Amino acid sequence: MIKNQITIREKKVEINYFQQGQGGTALLFLHGWCIDAMYWKDQVDYFSKTYHVFAIDLPGFGKSKAERINWTIEEYAHDVTAFIDAMNLENVVIIGHSMAGEIMLQAALSNNPKIVGVVGVDNFKFIDVAFTSEQIKQMTDFFSMLEKDFKHSAPVYAERMLFHPTTSEEVKNRVKTDIANSHPVVGHGTFMNLMQFASIEAQKLEQLNYKLNLINCDYFPTNETGLQNHCKNGFQVETITATGHYPMIEKPTEFNSLLEKVLTGMQYNCCSSSR
Repeated sequence: MIKNQITIREKKVEINYFQQGQGGTALLFLHGWCIDAMYWKDQVDYFSKTYHVFAIDLPGFGKSKAERINWTIEEYAHDVTAFIDAMNLENVVIIGHSMAGEIMLQAALSNNPKIVGVVGVDNFKFIDVAFTSEQIKQMTDFFSMLEKDFKHSAPVYAERMLFHPTTSEEVKNRVKTDIANSHPVVGHGTFMNLMQFASIEAQKLEQLNYKLNLINCDYFPTNETGLQNHCKNGFQVETITATGHYPMIEKPTEFNSLLEKVLTGMQYNCCSSSR
């Protein structure tokens, strides 16, 4: 992958990105919480044969930087749309993993005409799911631990919540190391803002002018009833089995096949609707 950098948003944000391939459609891969663009290496290599492919480090992670104190979903969405505009991208499909699903959603709500579709990866699984008081207490206790000792608490969260019994030790160690080495202020700030955004996710989905495409793992089931209640332009869930939260590195071949199916379907629907 070819690494590049660009400064955006009045020179306050520096984006490290990888670019590969050519084509009339641009794929923009956004990574999840406390990891980086290198998690998309297999996808960049595979899809650059057909598409113009980009994968960016979100500010505060990898080698991207930003002058800010608020690490909100809204700020990240501004980064994404600013990157699209600065790079003069056209026909952009955003693929957002984990936390980046919310960033993708918020960016799509900007109604930037250059964005033509969205694909979430292991997100929007708990729309309209009510948590028990015990689950809420466990989350609240964890938030406190995360604030006090991010470096040690965050990998514990990953071990408990983000892996499947079949997830390899290699993947586990990579993820936990990257999370532990993330900047604690950015890691904690993004996590807490993500939790706040979750409370308005359903409302945001109702405003989405695109079909919501998802490739979700089955270690926690997706509540499709919630998606049906709120996705006014429809949704589609492709399920990848026996992986944890990182299917793009756990089962890259199967993941690429599912994403290719989703992208082909999006192109077909686009062509059909234009007739």
